[in-house]
Amino acid sequence: MREDPLLGSNPVHLEPGYGIAAVTCRLPAWRLQPAAAQAFYQAAIRCHDQAWRGTLSHFGLTLTSPHLWAGAQGRQYGGACGRNDTGREAFYCAADQTIVMPFDSMRSIARYGSGYALAVVSHEYGHHIQQQVGVMAAFQARAQTVGYSSQAGQLLSRQLELQAWCFSGMFYGTSTGRGSITRSLSRQAYDNNSHGGDRRGELRMHGTNQNAANWFGWGRHPSLDPSARVHPSIYECNPWAARDAGWLE
Repeated sequence: MREDPLLGSNPVHLEPGYGIAAVTCRLPAWRLQPAAAQAFYQAAIRCHDQAWRGTLSHFGLTLTSPHLWAGAQGRQYGGACGRNDTGREAFYCAADQTIVMPFDSMRSIARYGSGYALAVVSHEYGHHIQQQVGVMAAFQARAQTVGYSSQAGQLLSRQLELQAWCFSGMFYGTSTGRGSITRSLSRQAYDNNSHGGDRRGELRMHGTNQNAANWFGWGRHPSLDPSARVHPSIYECNPWAARDAGWLE
């Protein structure tokens, strides 16, 4: 078990078995249209708030719901993180705690249906939880020291992204089969995330497609035995204590 004293030993990572609440999430009907997509994303954020609020309270923290920016065109975004230069369809801006999901860039994913759009919201919400518990600030401090594009910086970024997928998996692991979160949506999320890794020409900032899927799946069901009776746990979503370095590629 390898630990990072700044990130891996964050108190929320150290209590085995503590997860999030199962919620009955009610989402509006999905339509590939800007206003409808925004309403869907906002409802999904409320569901994640309900799932995580009690967990943060357990660790002495008060959850603040993230803001959402879901305008029709990404060039209209003028938040604290400036223009979207990530090359990704959506991103989380820690500076003003905003999930940014422009309709035009999200269209390439959202056109496949609500399960794919929900997977992106859930992943970006995972970054918000990192911001809320102090992981994001610790990551930024460490990455600035070693250099974001250095090999050490790229590993830190992969760990950050893989944890966000794991946190997303926790939501599906506790709430699938309740309300709007059907098994079909959970399968679509896994499919989406299995294509969410590093792309050709990018730095190694997100991890392989397989590891994006692996960490999402581990968050959903933290056991190699699919029949094991286990529950999602933050303790299991700690890439800074990964047992197998291959899971960090």
